[in-house]
Amino acid sequence: MNYVIGIDGGGTKTQVVLADKAGNVLTNKRYESTNPNAVPRETLNGIFKQIFQDIEREVPDSLKQVTSVFAGIAGAGTKKSALHIAEIMTPYFLPETKIKVVPDSVNALYSGTFGKPGIVQISGTGSITFGVNRNQEQGRVGGWGYLLGDEGSGFDVGKKGIQSALQFVDGRGPNTVLLDMLFELYNVRTGRELIDKIYHSDSPRLEISRLSKLVFEAVEKKDAVSVNILRKVAEEISQSIITLDQKLFKEEEKVEVILCGGLFSNSNILSALLQDALIDYPKRMSLVTPELPPVFGSLIGAYLEIGSCVKADVEMNLRRLMNNKQ
Repeated sequence: MNYVIGIDGGGTKTQVVLADKAGNVLTNKRYESTNPNAVPRETLNGIFKQIFQDIEREVPDSLKQVTSVFAGIAGAGTKKSALHIAEIMTPYFLPETKIKVVPDSVNALYSGTFGKPGIVQISGTGSITFGVNRNQEQGRVGGWGYLLGDEGSGFDVGKKGIQSALQFVDGRGPNTVLLDMLFELYNVRTGRELIDKIYHSDSPRLEISRLSKLVFEAVEKKDAVSVNILRKVAEEISQSIITLDQKLFKEEEKVEVILCGGLFSNSNILSALLQDALIDYPKRMSLVTPELPPVFGSLIGAYLEIGSCVKADVEMNLRRLMNNKQ
């Protein structure tokens, strides 16, 4: 049996790779979301059928030679939902094929640690702090959704930016360039017009989340209000990281913190503020921006299922593939 499959199923898309045991990627394709909490079972069946038909068409008879399938799927955080996904995939493989379904945050972690223990801070539209220790014990902090949590997310930053602009309109907050930036973006002249645009958008949550980029742009313009927003966000994230570190790791253990998601991908502003927020924590955390995309983290998970570590040639080939794309 010569192949492994890695699946990264996020909230909006699913990325799937087939690779050989040396880390050479043979197929890499994108599909719709496979979140079992958001997609009906019949639709899920159809998506996975398409995935495996495509693999078989591009690499004939490959499914019979798959040793390990590792699927990190959004919404697969419970045994019930993970079993649900595994049951859909099982008929496509031989009985001896190892199939593992985990939350997609594991993919993000492994994309930075290459399968070693650590913590991943995901700050995209939503947010979560997730970790795995040397005993394979998993833990999380946050990730409770935009209504009840998601501190350090794009939604959180965007919301704080809008609030600050509207507080300036009211006269109960300091001057901020965010107001002019928002008015220009939406072609409006009043706070009332601004909130109408946001509330009447197709998805207010996503609309607010994408406005987080304005806060980062305002920081680059030396806007004190925006700097303060991101400094507070960094402090909230640091508390989540510290809390999870104390749950999962011993005092003497060195811990890598992988930084994933849109708030970290386009700028080092938040990373630098987070480093400052952690400076007084007795344990020095290593903040790492992953070299690989999350789907390669799932591929690493597939290799781990058939061995105790990721072999040097596999790691080298994956790194080389990413370097060639840059």
